[in-house]
Amino acid sequence: MMPYQSYQVFQAERPKTAAEIRRADEQLGHMAENVSRLWQHAIRPHHPAPGPGPAAGLFHPARRDAVRPAAGENRSAKTGR
Repeated sequence: MMPYQSYQVFQAERPKTAAEIRRADEQLGHMAENVSRLWQHAIRPHHPAPGPGPAAGLFHPARRDAVRPAAGENRSAKTGR
């Protein structure tokens, strides 16, 4: 057994003071809070930002006033961007 393992066994077997128990509980609570926050962020559905998308102003078949850009034409010139 390595010396560090002997110290770990000693720490595991000795009785903890009330302050040590409170501190350990506090640390576990913070860790659980962070894990929960990361999990909630990971499962949150992605909603795109409101407003016009990147293709705003380009040709759309449902719009009567839309102008189809010619092949090879710079689209940013049509949209004014």
